Amino acid sequence: MKKGVIIFIILIVGFSFFAYLYLQENNFKIFNKSDKSVTGEAITGNATSGSVAISIIVTAPPTIALLRPENETYFTRTNLQLNFSALSADSIKYNLDNGSNTTITGNTTFNTTSGLHTLYLFANNTYGNATANITFTVNLTKFVVTHNNYSNNGSTTNFNASSYEDIQNLSGIILERDVLGKISFNQAINLTNDNNISDNTLNLDIYTNISSNFININTTALPNFNKSATLSLYSLSFTNPRVLRDREVCPATICTEVSYSAGTFIFNVTQFSNYSAEETPADSTSPTGGGGGGGATTRKFEVFPEEIHITMKQGETKEREITITNIGTSALKIDIKESKLTDFIRISSNSFSLNPGESKTIVLDFLAKENIVPSLYIGKFIVKAGGTEKEIIVAVDVESKESLFDVEAKIPSRYQKISPGEELLADIKIYNLGTRGTVDAKIEYLIKDKENNTITALSDTVAVETQTSFTKTISIPENTALGKYILYVTVTYNGKIASSSVFFDVAEPEVSQREKVYIVTIIIFSIILGLIIYLIIIHQKREHWKILGRKEGEKIDLRKIMRR
Repeated sequence: MKKGVIIFIILIVGFSFFAYLYLQENNFKIFNKSDKSVTGEAITGNATSGSVAISIIVTAPPTIALLRPENETYFTRTNLQLNFSALSADSIKYNLDNGSNTTITGNTTFNTTSGLHTLYLFANNTYGNATANITFTVNLTKFVVTHNNYSNNGSTTNFNASSYEDIQNLSGIILERDVLGKISFNQAINLTNDNNISDNTLNLDIYTNISSNFININTTALPNFNKSATLSLYSLSFTNPRVLRDREVCPATICTEVSYSAGTFIFNVTQFSNYSAEETPADSTSPTGGGGGGGATTRKFEVFPEEIHITMKQGETKEREITITNIGTSALKIDIKESKLTDFIRISSNSFSLNPGESKTIVLDFLAKENIVPSLYIGKFIVKAGGTEKEIIVAVDVESKESLFDVEAKIPSRYQKISPGEELLADIKIYNLGTRGTVDAKIEYLIKDKENNTITALSDTVAVETQTSFTKTISIPENTALGKYILYVTVTYNGKIASSSVFFDVAEPEVSQREKVYIVTIIIFSIILGLIIYLIIIHQKREHWKILGRKEGEKIDLRKIMRR
């Protein structure tokens, strides 16, 4: 037994000795991290006490992950998202289909063509390279989302950034129109599941409406959008608004107020219909119908939308709708007349009758002929009934069939209503869809009135490689009449025209709430100051008459004394 223990001890000592020699021969080191640097010190075998900080530095190539696009089908060729993560990368590049590399520093967007594509992502640093790739498909006929009324507004969802697979269960959908209002859906929606799933089209311009103090979704055409949502109505002037559903007070089981501040009224709804707002009466009650003892009949009607803006390419056809509602107490004969757009529009019905409370939706078929000159065509519909006329302004923006560029024009909400003599600011984005390298594109800016008269015309030449964006400032002449105007922006290259247009208003200067407070304060101060001055003058006059009275009395007493 003792012999075995002795042999075990000899083996341990021998192993330790040879381990020590190996460490000495190979100069084995640990890293001791000081406050300022990392140094290497050889192990001497001397035991020490105290803590030692060990830092392990990993030197390796970068790691990357390609997040978007995905191995799915996209229904647009412009502004596709390139999203990725990259760790320890000194430089990052990508290319499409083994084409030329493009250097990027973060997430970006890119343009491509229809068909099957492969995107390659590269990252490198001092220690090596990393690559990732994804194959995806672009199919422009797979599905079409038409939302021109919203695409350049606020926080509207960028539907084109999603794949066909994504839009079948898309969460957080937002439709917003600056200055007017917003719909924020609280449930996921299958965009492809409308009332006609075979047409591969979702037309939000026709079947939704966000206008002044009004939000509507046609749930017959879009049953998939009949979801709970948070609605916002902007630019209201009420003191204490309440929600109306189909022009009646909305029950609490359907509508719930969230907040009202600075003219923005926010409320939740469980389903869709026509929503608006009105001032809450002092007694918190509302009339429930048109009862009453023999009041006079009224002839009133509403039309919406009040303006139609449509962008088309040569040879393209599109549809829009207008709805006319009899809000009076007597039947109306409605007549619709088109002005200046005969070559573009066919109307499904231009003469009909409406009973009180009845509505009718009219389908408008727009056709841009193959040989039509790309330009902005402005006209209007005149709706007549009961001795009253209302206008619907129509702007048809026709582009070249195969333009090499795309352009977006957006007017920030602050400048959508300006006064004569002020400056209009517009955010311009230009996308190169097919030309290689940097090219010079001619850009023109026209401001037109509703009669298609040009008020202002400017032009620039801009160098574009893949895309560019900038802010354009345009002065509005002092003598500009009040009313609705259109900013029309065109990009011309090799005889092909891409265009974008947007409405804005020229109106009298508005007095802000702060300015109103200042004005009221000055008026009150002026009244008080005037009253003080008046009282001082009255007081001085009284004192003056008192002094005169005393002097007259003294004269009388002096005469009496002299007589004595």
